[in-house]
Amino acid sequence: MVVDRCDLPEGYDVNNYELFQGQPTKVLKGDELIDIGGRSVQIVHTPGHSPGHMCFWEKERGYLFTGDLVYKDTLFAYFPSTDPEAYLNSLERISALPVKQVFPAHHTLNIEPEILFRMRDALRQLQDEGKLHHGSGTYDYGDWAIWL
Repeated sequence: MVVDRCDLPEGYDVNNYELFQGQPTKVLKGDELIDIGGRSVQIVHTPGHSPGHMCFWEKERGYLFTGDLVYKDTLFAYFPSTDPEAYLNSLERISALPVKQVFPAHHTLNIEPEILFRMRDALRQLQDEGKLHHGSGTYDYGDWAIWL
């Protein structure tokens, strides 16, 4: 196997890597609070990218960990497991939070909270134009795009 997108740590061999085999202690549900060592994090169920997608909201610091829901680059929402209408509903929900910093799962950490509003507004417009559905195309908004 070849890894071509990053520099691996010295001595790391991708061919000998073993997936973590831990046992989950519980199934997370939306709106519950969990303690991660003195920090309280709210689970926010945000379907759209996938049915069970979650964001993690740390209210005390204003941190929103968005996973695959929000990031710069092309958002993939064309898979059968994605739901563009649910994507918009999730963006409506997280854009209502007083976010100070966004932590996406991909590409760059150079992402400002205002992107939440831009994404929400763009999907609202696609909905108004009857384009918020699978197969309608790819829409480019400069520092991000969505492939429906």
